[in-house]
Amino acid sequence: MASVWESIAGFLDQIGRNPAYLFLFLGFILLLIIALVVHHIRKIRNQEIWVHQAWGAKWKGR
Repeated sequence: MASVWESIAGFLDQIGRNPAYLFLFLGFILLLIIALVVHHIRKIRNQEIWVHQAWGAKWKGR
C-alpha cells in the first residue's frame, strides 16, 4: 500500500516541478470533461421528447 502512495506522491511531485507535465495533466482532465459532456449530450438527443399533456395540446396545435 505504501508503494501506491509513494507512486502518487512522486507523480504529484513531478507535476509540481515541471510545468509541461502540469499542462499535459490539465489538458487530459479537460479532454476527459469534454468527452463526458459530449457523451451526455448525445445520450439526451437520442431520447424521445416528452411533453406534458396539457402543454402538448397547445404545443401540437390541438
